[in-house]
Amino acid sequence: MPGRGGDAGGHGSEGPAGRALALCVWHLRLAAAPRPGLLRRDRTLDLVAPGMDVADILRYVGAARRTLKGPMALEIDGPGDALASADTVLRALALLHEHHPDVLTGLSIDGPLLNEYVDELCEFGLAWVRVRLDTQRARAARMLVAGALHRGDVLERGEAATLLMEESLRALHGARRAGLPAVARITLFPTLNGSEVGELARRAVAADAARIEVAAHEPREGTPLERVPGPTAGEVREAREEVERIVAAERGPLARRGVLDWLTPERLRPVPLDALDADDVRWLLGSAEEGDERLAPLLPPRRSQIVAVATQDGALVDLPLTRATAVRLFAVTGTAITPLGARALPSDPQRLKDGVGNARELLEALLGCRTLVATRIPPRAATLLKAVGIVPVTAGGRVPEVLDRVARGTLRSTGA
Repeated sequence: MPGRGGDAGGHGSEGPAGRALALCVWHLRLAAAPRPGLLRRDRTLDLVAPGMDVADILRYVGAARRTLKGPMALEIDGPGDALASADTVLRALALLHEHHPDVLTGLSIDGPLLNEYVDELCEFGLAWVRVRLDTQRARAARMLVAGALHRGDVLERGEAATLLMEESLRALHGARRAGLPAVARITLFPTLNGSEVGELARRAVAADAARIEVAAHEPREGTPLERVPGPTAGEVREAREEVERIVAAERGPLARRGVLDWLTPERLRPVPLDALDADDVRWLLGSAEEGDERLAPLLPPRRSQIVAVATQDGALVDLPLTRATAVRLFAVTGTAITPLGARALPSDPQRLKDGVGNARELLEALLGCRTLVATRIPPRAATLLKAVGIVPVTAGGRVPEVLDRVARGTLRSTGA
């Protein structure tokens, strides 16, 4: 558990072997910023995929504070620029500052819009920002971005490349003026920016970045840069050593940077969201009766989740998705299955054919669900559900038995 061996101030103490023992910090990362600013070519773009809303952020933080002891840091990290989803992010920060002031909050951003919102961010207790600083060369910038959505305007690649180069450095300078600690994050693309790591580090030092990180590019299938190789471990090590040499030469040993002294890699402990999902469902339902443990040696354990079921009376899974006018929701934990009520499905006539109709309305009806169960799920509906992380399952029979198999993972998802 965090805190073993560390002092209350978080600076560590010396153990028997003379090694410093650091107080751990729980690191919760949430993808609560779905809207893109810069349309980056190293990641998948999905303009309709839903992201976490304010309620999701508060739910995860609340579950983490109930179950984990010790200091905690929340970072809102994409998949888009956090400030491109300013309505969600600022509201969440304001509520967290009011209800969980002990949680350190940070944002990962591309740079644009920081100076526009920096006063509000400081007022809402933002502890740090992580600014992506990948290139200052026009050719590399044009390879990294395909366009941008900035203040309601659609920018072509050349304009987006200029925005990328200008706004990342401008954001670092704006954070310095506001007294907001900033981390400059360099993603290493060996064939694109490998030769300019030193120059990027010098620019970050000149902007008074509190820390400079070097991260490896990880090619992702289906993205324009999937064939651009990631760096080797040796290349990453050499880049980090170069950054360290430049920081030492340009500025000398870094001064203490407040909160970022706590958020060092050796202190951070990632928080798995699956564990919070399970705890959150159990907490909402209260204490449940003990279940039958005789099946434990034979079957995998249940995965706590909320399941939507196409059913007429709640007793049987007996409707195809195309004919269901509503779904009933059930919270499934390791020991109980509890009904949570029903949600109406969109009445769009097209849903009688493809199971979807109005996609946004269908997904709003299924918000928070991990699985949808029906006797038949058309291909378009199955594809849409999988794209947003909801597992479509075709099954029929008594609801408790079906949900037990869903939660244990012994029913497979379907594409038809």
